[in-house]
Amino acid sequence: MNMSKKIQVLDKFISDSFQSEEISIKGLVGTFLSFRAWIVSVTIVVFLFGLVFLITSPDEYVSNSKLLLEQQEGFSGKSLGGLAGISGLGNLGLGNQDSESIPAELIPDLVRESDFLKELIDEKIYISEKRDSVTLIQFVNEYEEHHFYYYLFRLPAMIRTKVSYTPAGGEKNILPSIMDSENQDILSLNPEERKTIERLRDRIQIEKEDRLLLIQTKMQNAVGSAQLNGILIRKLKSYLTDLILEKEIQNFEFIQERTDEAKSRVENTQKALARFRDSNRGINSQLVKTEEDRLQADFNLEFNVYTSLAQQLEQARIKVQEATPMLTVFQKPQVPTINSEPKYILLGLVFLVVGLVLAILSFFGLLVFRMVKFHFSDV
Repeated sequence: MNMSKKIQVLDKFISDSFQSEEISIKGLVGTFLSFRAWIVSVTIVVFLFGLVFLITSPDEYVSNSKLLLEQQEGFSGKSLGGLAGISGLGNLGLGNQDSESIPAELIPDLVRESDFLKELIDEKIYISEKRDSVTLIQFVNEYEEHHFYYYLFRLPAMIRTKVSYTPAGGEKNILPSIMDSENQDILSLNPEERKTIERLRDRIQIEKEDRLLLIQTKMQNAVGSAQLNGILIRKLKSYLTDLILEKEIQNFEFIQERTDEAKSRVENTQKALARFRDSNRGINSQLVKTEEDRLQADFNLEFNVYTSLAQQLEQARIKVQEATPMLTVFQKPQVPTINSEPKYILLGLVFLVVGLVLAILSFFGLLVFRMVKFHFSDV
């Protein structure tokens, strides 16, 4: 039965329904079955489109690892608290000072931030096609494979890029010249970096489960997937350490500077006292005795300050070390043995169901359209 005859059957069903002022379920089923070839055709067409997607999709490999958090509630930089009680130096503002903690629940969000992901783009991973290691930014922009429809949908943009012309030194190169190295508070990304970061967000998944961080990375070859997982662990440890200890290290450096200054003052007062004693040896005078006592008191004062600061400096070293966040590798990144994507059977069934649903919806859409047309033609 060709399409025109099917439309006639559909129009007859609509006409009968309007005349009887009710819809016959038996008639609706019969009309639907008359479109079974159409239903099957649409379903097969959608499935074939899906089959092209499956055939052209590159293999993806997933590597998993686990990190054990030292602190369950979060990473806190309480490194210099309690130092103010040493030798009455609390007025320096170094004691009872807790830096803000980073809740462990925020680590998955932190990993997805551009600031963190930008640290990864120059790291190298192995790609099997090249049989060599390339940076992640090179992989995303030069070697990453995609399914057929990705290239099809990007074809207009690619044509525009080829046709468009940007003169050398034109507007395209203005931003890098403006964003010099002094602008540390502004994150500047070129198109390749932005694309790489977006793709890394899709390829990295991290979840917190009790005191464990579950890390999952996905790449188009097994070794590269495990390498990316290892890189992520290393960078996460370093990034958290820098983020948490920034204020503590600044305070440590402040104490160290004050200690060096106090040491210099001690040496100067000690030399002044020694010179005075050498120049006034054998002189029995109350004035000389008074001046010597004053120089001795200055030396004792500076020496006590230096001793207190030296103790505080050692305490600060210990506390900074204690405040360093500990992420213990609970499960090392594993090299996957089989690909995790594409899931041929699951996606094949999905495309079949989607095709069937679209075919049924197209039938009922045609039915409603013909009913509305028939209704207004009789008005």
